[in-house]
Amino acid sequence: MTKLLPTELIGSYALPSWLHVTLQHRGDLGADDLSEALDDAVRIAVFDQEHAGLDVITDGEMRRRDFIQSFYDRFTGLRALPPARRFGAAGYDQNARHEVVDKITAPRGLGIVEEFQFLRSLSGAPVKICLPGAMTLALPLILHAGYPRKEALIEDLARIVNAEMKALVKAGARLLQIDEPRYATSEIDAKNLVELFNFTRGGITASVGLHLCFGNFRGRSRDRRDYSPLFPAILAAECEQFNLEFANREFAQIELLGQFRADQRIGIGVIDVKSYFVETPEEVAAGIRRAMEHAPAASLVITPDCGLNHCPRHISLRKIQSLVAGAALVRREIG
Repeated sequence: MTKLLPTELIGSYALPSWLHVTLQHRGDLGADDLSEALDDAVRIAVFDQEHAGLDVITDGEMRRRDFIQSFYDRFTGLRALPPARRFGAAGYDQNARHEVVDKITAPRGLGIVEEFQFLRSLSGAPVKICLPGAMTLALPLILHAGYPRKEALIEDLARIVNAEMKALVKAGARLLQIDEPRYATSEIDAKNLVELFNFTRGGITASVGLHLCFGNFRGRSRDRRDYSPLFPAILAAECEQFNLEFANREFAQIELLGQFRADQRIGIGVIDVKSYFVETPEEVAAGIRRAMEHAPAASLVITPDCGLNHCPRHISLRKIQSLVAGAALVRREIG
């Protein structure tokens, strides 16, 4: 991507309202009914992104339940557990948990290759495919058997993600991204996190991005929103693009951009996905200019803070339209 200040989603896009209803009644649907509904939802996500003018397209992650939950159906060695809490304010403890009872494998893969192939059939634009990282996949897993320690479990999850990435590259994918909201909110030393990322992307010839956020389940972060413990160690991650959130924190810690090398691309979050407020193009442009005080424009990719899965579609569409328009404003200013 040689365009100055290119625009893209982080990964997920808003579900159309009818898909929420469909998924609530999935038990009443046949396999073909559900497949048709999900295919149509991807078509809508692609249409909205192309209509808004985004430079890189995703499938909106329409087939994934709450970011990672659908992947556990594809693993062996797990026993599903009910959520710790079902009612009250939305929170991470309302998600299903899984007990590890044996070695984890994914004999059918993660299903992301099929997602890529369908997306590729819909658009001639550059497309990005996102994968959950091993740390994030391990979050709802309770170790009972199969592994002497959680680190060994995470290594196996990293091998599964790596195998899926290799299958994606073989299928023609050129832009990949590993999502790791757990990096910024874990207490693990950043050097160890970098080693895990580099192990996960080992042998992958495509461009691989690393998305670092603070969680976005039901529009809520998970822990303290502070990137500083990751620096400067995170700069050794062998990725072609880092994606960071800034808009929902009023651009706190934007000065960290000054630590990146000029050859490292940085996706800067200039759209707050946790707010109903729709940024104007001028406000988006102002955020880009702030980032340019600390990093060269040629290094910047313009993105929302995180995925738009938990934001209503009518708000999401207006937000990405402002994203594109704001980037165009700055692009014209600097030629």
